[in-house]
Amino acid sequence: MGRNLVAITNCPAGIAHTYMSAEALQTEASKQGDTIKVETQGSIGIENELTKEDIAQADFVIVATGRGVSADDMKRFDGKRVLIVDVSDVLKNVANILDRLQQDVPVYHATGDGQQTDPSSDTGKRGISGVFQHLMNGVSFMIPFVTAAGILMAISAALVGGGKTVPGSFPYLLEQVGVIGFALMIPILAGYTAYSIADKPALAPAMIGAWLANQADILGTKGGAGFLGAILVGLLVGYFVKYFKRLKLPKSLHPLMSFLIIPAVTTLLISIVVFYVVGPVISGLMLGLTHFLSSIPSSSLAVICAVIGMMIAFDMGGPINKTAYLFALGLIPEGNAYLFGTVALVTVIPPAALGIATFIAPKLFKTDEIANGKSAGIVGLFGITEPAIPYAVNDPIPVISAQMIAGALTGALGAMAHITRIAPGAGILDPIVGIVKPPFTYYLVLIIGIVINLILVILFKKMRKNRMERKAAQANEL
Repeated sequence: MGRNLVAITNCPAGIAHTYMSAEALQTEASKQGDTIKVETQGSIGIENELTKEDIAQADFVIVATGRGVSADDMKRFDGKRVLIVDVSDVLKNVANILDRLQQDVPVYHATGDGQQTDPSSDTGKRGISGVFQHLMNGVSFMIPFVTAAGILMAISAALVGGGKTVPGSFPYLLEQVGVIGFALMIPILAGYTAYSIADKPALAPAMIGAWLANQADILGTKGGAGFLGAILVGLLVGYFVKYFKRLKLPKSLHPLMSFLIIPAVTTLLISIVVFYVVGPVISGLMLGLTHFLSSIPSSSLAVICAVIGMMIAFDMGGPINKTAYLFALGLIPEGNAYLFGTVALVTVIPPAALGIATFIAPKLFKTDEIANGKSAGIVGLFGITEPAIPYAVNDPIPVISAQMIAGALTGALGAMAHITRIAPGAGILDPIVGIVKPPFTYYLVLIIGIVINLILVILFKKMRKNRMERKAAQANEL
């Protein structure tokens, strides 16, 4: 008899991994004779929300997360057997995820304040992986602010033909709203990074601390701490509050802890730390980094963008990809949009090239890869790299090698062509809405990059196929 399963899926951007992993879980559960309901926590909010009845009737809960799940959200699974996995693992081997349910899946327990009492059911990974997951939660909340701000600023620039806006005019309004959006991205990143670690009590102190870290006039510095300051503040506040909540205080103070004592004490402490340490040190580092990137020649910039391109292409939405993405995105408010221009190019290339390759050389691909080729290519054109993941999982060395070489060359070409992107977007639509410039050069470099990836992936897969055939022939002779 099949099992009754429920699941939730989420990812930093709330777009590709969230829905692709949900579909993968539903397809595999059907194959194994299980029933499953999947709640998606995507960019447009929660869909197909799990009810109390759904959870009560479930034999197992699967939490497939790329940005973490708050303890408050996890409370509803108290007393259930919960398997927590990385959302990208679902796309790589969903059958293995469901097979793991046959093993000893731990029971999740939560206390009244949302803190977990069973360490084996930790919603976040430990060590560096755990820190990265909390950071990705902050990024997921930050992206809409940057996207909206970038598009409005692009419209403003288009309306005035690249000239200066006049105060009181409509273009000026759009420009200033864009400035506000970019300013808000800093406290939002810090706030929701801290929120992922320690829930609501950490939100306000982290936002206030990150905002302070970017007020040069208050700090007496030459610049703000930027996104690096936001990351540091978010992590400091999050982990401080996490352990602050464990203090044994009189019961009479418990009602005051979450909304008064913790926020007030933490805000005071992080303000002191930012004013005397984080602000001066990180702002100096950001100024140095900005000066370095703005002063290097095009040839050196091409090398940096080549590295960013390789990182974006390597794991297609994984930790290395997201690290490069966040670094490039964080430099936009500092006046450097070249690295994010590389992101705009390379995110499109792998799935587009693989989709075309399945039509040109179908004998090199499996039946399911050919069937998914068209959708992978189309979805990839809109800047969603994840459809390339199954191809890389099935044949990693040829596919990933081709992608990294193409990503490096495309990044270098994009830097030499001065391609920039000022906000997250939607692939080939970015030049149309004005967040990628120059438009014609972007499309030209993009086509070159796709062609390079296409040629290399076909070449490498043919080489591997020929090598395997030679080995098989030699084995038969023996």
